[in-house]
Amino acid sequence: MVTCVDAIREVIREPGKIYSTKEVIDLIYQKYPERPWKESTIRCHLIGLSVNHPSCIHYPTLRRQAFLFSLGGGRWRLYDPEKDGEWVWDRTGVRLVGEESEGEEVHGEASISLESDLEDYIVRNLDQVEEGLTLYSEGGKLGRQYATDVGRIDVLARDRNGDFVVIELKAGTAKHGVIGQILSYMNWVRRNLASGRKVRGIIIAEDFDDKLKYAVREIPNVTLKKYVVKFEFHDESVS
Repeated sequence: MVTCVDAIREVIREPGKIYSTKEVIDLIYQKYPERPWKESTIRCHLIGLSVNHPSCIHYPTLRRQAFLFSLGGGRWRLYDPEKDGEWVWDRTGVRLVGEESEGEEVHGEASISLESDLEDYIVRNLDQVEEGLTLYSEGGKLGRQYATDVGRIDVLARDRNGDFVVIELKAGTAKHGVIGQILSYMNWVRRNLASGRKVRGIIIAEDFDDKLKYAVREIPNVTLKKYVVKFEFHDESVS
């Protein structure tokens, strides 16, 4: 049985040639007119099969079969190790071997767990982030870990006016690299979902580095919000 991975391999075959997401989808549907895979499924597979896409970590099974290289903006070509270098990945991110990441700091398993817990809490309490926020929902698809062809949006919401709000979460200190990430998501939402509605972004973290703060001062539709983790201790009865 032909899988979506097989279909992508069949259409992205020419070394060095750059394919857009739309072109890949069109080629697959030409070859398989019964359309056995949804467009969203093909988009997710392209991300997962790329050695360097920042969201490939969300598709570990696909990432182990990776043979594509992401050029950004929904453009792909075959991965060339000699030209593109060696890319490594784990649950904290993807990076080029021998190059320090300028993005988020690696905090290990505790950080990953905290970010997941923070996401859980925010999804259940969006009104505490901003009064009137509700989780985006359409056609049974919810706005948590919302898949796009530029990555997964942590939380996609709508405000009291019906406008879109992209929420990016970072455990610990958010660094300058998160700006490119959230702006990519915002532009994708504007192009694919907003239909003329406004789109803005919120970055939630425990703290923010100075470079990020300087950048946000020039981007009026992106705001920063701090979270505070509060610990309480109580005596445990052992009797």
